Amino acid sequence: MAGENDLKLEALSKYIVTTPSWAKSTALILLLCGCVEIMAMLGSHHSLTHPSLFPVFAYLLPALAALALTPALAGLFGGKLTYGWSGLTAAIGLVISLFVSLSPVLFFTSSFPVFFAASLAFVFAFRMLLLAAVVDFHLRRVVVPALIHSGIAVIGAAPFLGLPFVQLSVLLHISFAAGVLVFIIVVERPMKANFRVGPLELANAFLAHLSEGSHKLDEFFRSIGESVVVPQVSLALQREGKEEILVTVPNVHPGPLGEIGGSNLPKILHGILGSGSMVFHGAASHDFNPVDEEEVKKLGAEVLATLPRTCTNNGCTVPVRHRFGSVDVLVQAFGDTVIAAATRSPEVTEDLEFAVGFAIIKSGEKYFHNVGFIDAHNCMDALSDGVYPGTELAMEYMNAAETAFAAASREPQAAFSAGYAARTFPFTRQDGFGDLGVQVLVIETRGRSTAYVLVDGNNMQTGGRDEIRKRLHSLVDECEVMTTDTHVVNTVSGRNQVGLKVPVDSFYPVIEEAVRAARDDVAPARSAGVTHYCHGIVVFGSQRISQLASTVNGMMGFLLPIAIIVILGAFLTTAMAYYLLVY
Repeated sequence: MAGENDLKLEALSKYIVTTPSWAKSTALILLLCGCVEIMAMLGSHHSLTHPSLFPVFAYLLPALAALALTPALAGLFGGKLTYGWSGLTAAIGLVISLFVSLSPVLFFTSSFPVFFAASLAFVFAFRMLLLAAVVDFHLRRVVVPALIHSGIAVIGAAPFLGLPFVQLSVLLHISFAAGVLVFIIVVERPMKANFRVGPLELANAFLAHLSEGSHKLDEFFRSIGESVVVPQVSLALQREGKEEILVTVPNVHPGPLGEIGGSNLPKILHGILGSGSMVFHGAASHDFNPVDEEEVKKLGAEVLATLPRTCTNNGCTVPVRHRFGSVDVLVQAFGDTVIAAATRSPEVTEDLEFAVGFAIIKSGEKYFHNVGFIDAHNCMDALSDGVYPGTELAMEYMNAAETAFAAASREPQAAFSAGYAARTFPFTRQDGFGDLGVQVLVIETRGRSTAYVLVDGNNMQTGGRDEIRKRLHSLVDECEVMTTDTHVVNTVSGRNQVGLKVPVDSFYPVIEEAVRAARDDVAPARSAGVTHYCHGIVVFGSQRISQLASTVNGMMGFLLPIAIIVILGAFLTTAMAYYLLVY
């Protein structure tokens, strides 16, 4: 989770709407129309010959027809709309119609037909925009579904308000349709200039992901992505008479969210590399999100192709910890390969930019041939910035890591044993737990045992990691608790860390069971490490998330002025056309 980028993703969440059920929307429509019916019956609008019937034909039936028929009409044009969205659209359309048509009547009692015609044009324009965002960004495919509400209202009101009302309504609908087209062209220009795709097209893809798990967004990310070269460090542990264990540290990021891009990277790689594999979180932020699953599979294939066939090293060091400033590093060496896990707990632990992690890896290569640097990603309460090159925090990480590497290179190595176990949690992604549950690697050497606990989740609630370590010290001498940073647990917000919704007391027993099982599974082992530079991995690219979020937020800033200009233009155009038509 990259701090600034996750904050920008979080900021975009305010534009996401959760639809109520169609039943609630229907109840609201009936309530509003019932109130209007009562007011019409008690009022003195003498221009309405049948005051008790007008609200039914002009307000109630059009709204109910729009709710019931819009999904089917959208389907005829190749789109898909849920009844939840249809109900919300119909209810909002009714509110617009009531507000625009009835509010001015208090001051302009004889102009109700004009205001009612204008209200229906507003409803039509609103429905065009919303359906273009939710169903299909091609306007020609949403014009008919958008017209159903206001069109039925015009027909229903015609016997009460006469032919001039119908003529004015038609002209207003035409003007507002042209205005919507101009509005979309103007608003889309910034995003199309930067990303070659419009906001409505992006909204279609995002909502399709939320409702259907669609991967249309992957196509967008690939179109803006760039190819990079990333190091991937792996450590193979072959054991006597037992399954091989594989530890790998990819330096790409499991994001951005849900099933989009590389969000499920840990599970995908685990499926490729085998049941005994553990995919740790390397140094990478949202800029290094793979654009889709294919890029993750490419990583997995390259790891498999470059793994050592035999393991010849039979020694490792005892684990040691080194702290510099707020950064704590646990390091253990296996022959010419070193594994280091860094955390700032109880301070917030966030993503390290790739450049910071790469510098750490290079500093470690002065002492070891293969350097697996793990961002433990295990302490969080609120979203915050990541670790950027040149900052004080980056220097703390680099100094802590280099001190640890130097110390590990001086430690004697002795024969070791390794054990592995995995367990799943009885919780869901919505609770903050990914599909892989918890995996544990236990290393025993020179009478000391170390547990590497990897929880499939996006960070851990502040204090959780420290509480788990305290409890595990009765089972092992040393341990570190890490998360994979999987983003399948996130929809838009980056805040769904392990321990946020489910307390440690509830999920710790599963971790303890896995540690005990891994400890019971230990067997004499040998190791071999490898560093492979994966070429041609397509990721989001430098600052793309920031650019996208900034473009959207900037675009929202000038929507209102443009909308006002377009509405005024539509009314002026209609007034001139109506004048020519009548006179």
